[in-house]
Amino acid sequence: MKRGWMWLSALWLVLAGLANGQTFQVKDGAWPWHDRVNQWQLTDVPPALVSDDAIPQQSCASRGLILPEGLDAALVAMSSSDAQRLVKELQVPLQATDLKVTIKSPDGKTRLPYPVFVYPKPPTTLDSKGRAKSGLLLLKLSDGGIASHPLDVSSVPAAPVAPAELVPPPKSLAERSKFHLYLLVGQSNMAGRGTVEAQDLSINPRVLMLDKDGRWVAAMDPLHTDKPTVAGVGLGTTFGKVMAEADPEVVIGLIPCAVGGTSVSQWQKGADPVQPWGKLYDNAIGRAKLALRDGVLMGILWHQGEADSSTANIAAYQERLTKLVADFRADLDAPDVPFVAGMLGVWDPQRHGGRQAFNENLKSLPTWFANAAVVDSTGLEHRGDSTHFNSASQREFGRRYAQALQSLPPPK
Repeated sequence: MKRGWMWLSALWLVLAGLANGQTFQVKDGAWPWHDRVNQWQLTDVPPALVSDDAIPQQSCASRGLILPEGLDAALVAMSSSDAQRLVKELQVPLQATDLKVTIKSPDGKTRLPYPVFVYPKPPTTLDSKGRAKSGLLLLKLSDGGIASHPLDVSSVPAAPVAPAELVPPPKSLAERSKFHLYLLVGQSNMAGRGTVEAQDLSINPRVLMLDKDGRWVAAMDPLHTDKPTVAGVGLGTTFGKVMAEADPEVVIGLIPCAVGGTSVSQWQKGADPVQPWGKLYDNAIGRAKLALRDGVLMGILWHQGEADSSTANIAAYQERLTKLVADFRADLDAPDVPFVAGMLGVWDPQRHGGRQAFNENLKSLPTWFANAAVVDSTGLEHRGDSTHFNSASQREFGRRYAQALQSLPPPK
């Protein structure tokens, strides 16, 4: 059983999504459940849960659930240890029931029992904050009249860790070729500071992100965890959705690595650590190499410059960024991977003269090195602080980044 659980965790990339208006029904004791590799099934569904009612919601990965407003209750399923962590650490008011469902692998050899819980008066979003290591399921938009009782959280087991011998080896190029990876680097406007709105909670089942624990989960803002109290909507999620829509045959994998308030010098290979994040370059390379076990690097997205908009830093920026990109390409064995950078927001010509000068300099980026593009920020709005793009502008920026990336030759 332990080996089966670990195998599932290793393959767990994303489950079916809310995107494109998808709905699901639990019928005939089974429910299709998709991941990137194969199709799993929710099976052994108790009669009380079998229904023709559509559930307008994904069976979700480990990030969270999105629910309709105004529910009196919902029925969810997850592992017992995950439920105990949600109750004890996040005060999610789950109630235990006597029901269980089973997750069955495509070959039928792996069967994982999931207890069913009542979630009374649920909010529109359940963010597991990484506590739900094995994923979450939304089964019914009511309690179905099923009896429930308080969940015992007196002893919360630790999440299991895969032994080295159970970590899967890197996939072959043929296996990786349809999983397109994009490295997200820079400072706060790449990390995202926009307010998370209802539309940001929908997911595309073919857009994934590498979370802080190195697991592939459904991409949902905030992608970054550099500063958890202010992290919000960035350009990465919309970029990923546009790229996925452009090619239905691929899965998009986002690798968030941006850190707010950082300069291009702090991103250099060999630069001193930036506390509390450590060495920015080394962190990005390490996460990218982990992701490359599953996919192929198709682009590097960069937004940075507010920290480098002084006259002296602008003069040195071409040299510094050229060296950084050369190191990224060399260390990731991606000599011609496309590189896309975005301009800074300029909203007050008097106060933002340095940013305007920075943007003028950045316009020549495509001449600094091969296979590079610049994204215009004209018309985008700030969130009220004259520094960070708001949510709507970040989504538009993501669309512009995608258009710029698509204008460049793909890596050979």
